Amino acid sequence: MADAFGRMVEDYRKDRLAERSVYRRDDGHVSEAHLEGYFADYDDWSELDRWMVERVSGSVLDLGCGVGRTALWAQERGHATVGIDRSPGAIRVVRERGVERALIGDLGDPPLRTGFDTLLVIGQQLGLGRSRAALEGTLSELARVTEPGGKLVADLSDPTGPDPRAESEYLDRHAVERGLAYRRFRVEYDGCAGPWIDLLMASPDALAEVVAGTPWTAEEILETDSSAYGVVLNHGG
Repeated sequence: MADAFGRMVEDYRKDRLAERSVYRRDDGHVSEAHLEGYFADYDDWSELDRWMVERVSGSVLDLGCGVGRTALWAQERGHATVGIDRSPGAIRVVRERGVERALIGDLGDPPLRTGFDTLLVIGQQLGLGRSRAALEGTLSELARVTEPGGKLVADLSDPTGPDPRAESEYLDRHAVERGLAYRRFRVEYDGCAGPWIDLLMASPDALAEVVAGTPWTAEEILETDSSAYGVVLNHGG
């Protein structure tokens, strides 16, 4: 698997970017990857990101941890923290930045059997896949590595939310069912193209329907002025 993301963040950290890095959508739309956000300090995070990390308690598994922004924050506050990302390059950066436990692995199949008190999934990665079944499967798998009474803190995007019309037209073509749609994109950097990634978006109502068939129950939600929102799920055991 070409690790375009890993090359991109490693080069950015070492101040040696070869070219502008981009995200390419499956309809050809290209947007610049604003890499400074991956390395931003807490004070520069969005309200939603701060809301999510402030709900962390106990031991933490940061899934899709990227360059370790939130894993490092949790570790520095005394939480036993493990970061997981499928990008080897990103994991090298995480370790260099001081996260003590960082593993290469897939969010939907964590390479651990230990139960954690908090699972943190930031960047709308909980929706990896393009179907209700994929999201149900991810939630069921993540319950396996969560202590009874533990929590999952994540953000998602509502496909029925206040997006520009051009975005709405794209999502209409990628609708799965009521309240569910997906984006497909990949990272491109310095002649390297990463794998296509499907991210499922779910309205709060659609998410509640999916969660009802899993070991989780919804505890808290934070809506924002955009289509993004945060959610806290409890693992009933």
